[in-house]
Amino acid sequence: MHRIFLRLAVANGTLLVALFVMGLFASAEPRGQGHPPAVWHGTHVLLGVFATMFTLLVHSIVYTYFLGTNKWVKEVVEVYEMPEWVAAQSKANKKKAFRFEFYSMALIGAAAWLGAGADAQGLDPTWHLAATSTAVAFNFAAFFAEYAVIIAQARLLLEVKARADQQREARRAQNQREEEAAVESPAG
Repeated sequence: MHRIFLRLAVANGTLLVALFVMGLFASAEPRGQGHPPAVWHGTHVLLGVFATMFTLLVHSIVYTYFLGTNKWVKEVVEVYEMPEWVAAQSKANKKKAFRFEFYSMALIGAAAWLGAGADAQGLDPTWHLAATSTAVAFNFAAFFAEYAVIIAQARLLLEVKARADQQREARRAQNQREEEAAVESPAG
């Protein structure tokens, strides 16, 4: 997952920076009657919709990853009677990532909403610029934080799998010894 997320985060970060720069060009472009069509503005709006959806997708993928892996860890801990701290650590990782996922999605949504308000309702574009700056900066911080938590979760998953494999092998060896003992001893 960490490799997939890294690629998605780089693509999303690049898209957000390109959109931000394009927005600066679009704000300097004259609009209205008597001016040529606002190409930068139109492109900024379309790319803004795509970037908003892509950002929501990236953070939703991370959210889904933690939902699935947390459930898997909980089930394996229960079945293999592992220490409870393992499931608690997985839950803590999920909780740590959730804050960044939620606020990243909320901020990018607010920036898009204020952009639409500035475009369609004549809202002061400074609000859109401020929200966008905050959203982009927070998303970059969130990418780093989510990546660190994904790495921690991956290490925990490897440890849980190793413990489960070890217990499974011990059970197989015990069953094999019992079968051999049953064959060697006369039935009787």
